[in-house]
Amino acid sequence: MNAYESCCMQEATGETLRPGGFTLTQKALSFCALHEQSRVLDLGCGMGATASYLYENYGIKVVGIDPSSKLLGMAKAKNPSATFVLGFGESLPFEKESFECVIAECTLSLMNALHVSLQEVFRVLEKGGWFVITDVYAKNPEALKPMENFSLNSCMRGLHHLPLLQHELEMMDFEVMLLEECSQLLKELMVKIIFSHGSMNAFWSKTLDDETPQACCAFEQNLKLCKPGYFMMILKKGERHG
Repeated sequence: MNAYESCCMQEATGETLRPGGFTLTQKALSFCALHEQSRVLDLGCGMGATASYLYENYGIKVVGIDPSSKLLGMAKAKNPSATFVLGFGESLPFEKESFECVIAECTLSLMNALHVSLQEVFRVLEKGGWFVITDVYAKNPEALKPMENFSLNSCMRGLHHLPLLQHELEMMDFEVMLLEECSQLLKELMVKIIFSHGSMNAFWSKTLDDETPQACCAFEQNLKLCKPGYFMMILKKGERHG
C-alpha cells in the first residue's frame, strides 16, 4: 500500500506530502545558494510540489524521479518546465556527476535499499555538490526492529537511526554542513491530523484501507514506541572520490 497515493494522506500533508510544507525547502535553497542555472535532482518528487516551488521562486528547472506513475502524472500536468522520470533511488538513470544538488525531502526513509540509494546519490553528485535531506527518525531507535514487519509504504515505516545515518554518510565522504532538529513540524502535522480524524489510529485506518483494524492499531502502537522526530541535514560531497 502506497500511503502517498491515498487521498487522506494528500489532504493531511498538502501537495508537498511532508511536514512543514516548503519551510525547510526554502531554508535549504538559501543555505546552498542555488540559482537559476543549478542542476537539481528531486529524489522522490511525488506530485512535483518542490519542482513547482523551485521554478516559481528560483527559476530552477528540476529533474524529478519517483516510482509512482500516478504521482508523476500529477507532477507532469503541473510542471511543463521540469523533467520527470519514473524510477527508483536504488538505480538512478543519470550519468556520473550530473547534478549540483540532490534533494530528498522525506523520501530516503522510503528506499528499499538505503545504502545503495546513498551510493547512487553520491555517484550522480558533482564534487562539492549538495545533498539536502529532510526526514523522520526514531528518538528511541531500540524500538525500530518491529517496524520491519509492516508492509506500509510510508516514511513512518522507515524511521532513520539518525546517528547511524550520519556515520554512514560521513564514511562515504560526505561532510555534514548543517544538522537541525525539526520535530516541531512533525508535531504540528500530527496535531492537524488528530483534529481532522479524531486520532492517529483513525487516520492510519482510513489511509490504509486495505489493512485490517488490528494491523493499523499495531502499526500505531509500534510507531509510538519509536518516538518519531524530524530533522534536516545538509551535506557536501567531498573531493576524494569521483
